[in-house]
Amino acid sequence: MSHPPVLPASSPLPSDYSAAEAITTLSRQGYRVTAPRRAVITAALRQEKPFTAEQLVAETASGDGESGRSTVYRTLEILASLGILSRILNETGRPVYIAGAPVHRHHLICSGCGAVVPFSACPIGDLAATLAVENEFEVHGHLLEIFGTCRTCQSGAR
Repeated sequence: MSHPPVLPASSPLPSDYSAAEAITTLSRQGYRVTAPRRAVITAALRQEKPFTAEQLVAETASGDGESGRSTVYRTLEILASLGILSRILNETGRPVYIAGAPVHRHHLICSGCGAVVPFSACPIGDLAATLAVENEFEVHGHLLEIFGTCRTCQSGAR
C-alpha cells in the first residue's frame, strides 16, 4: 500500500483548495459569500502553520469589531465542515485550523515552531472498532495529533 509523501517539518502545508475554489464550494452549498467572508477564506488558505480563529481575527481586522470576529469564527467552522480546512486540537487542547487535504489525516506537530507533518496511516481504526463493540458505543470519528520537536528545532536546541 502506497502512502502519500511526508512533508519535511520545515515545509508549509499545501492547501488543496485555492480561495476561488473554496468560495465556489461555499456558494454551491448555499452559503452567502460576502466580502468579509472572502477575506477570511483568503487569509485562512494562505496560512502555512496551524492557526487559531483569534489569529485570523487579528489578521483580517477591519474595524468591524464583533461582527468581524463572528464572521471569522462562522466562516472557519463552515470551511471545516466542508473539508476545506481541518480543525484539530493543539497541545494545550485549544482548537486550531490547518489548510490542507480534506481526507482522514493525522498530524505530527512541533511544539517548538508549529510545523505540521500530516500522515494518513491510521493506527486507531481497529482500536476504535474494538472499543465500540466492547462498550456498545457508536463511533463517529477520532483525532490523532502527536506533539514533539521537529529536526530543525532539535538541532537549534543543541
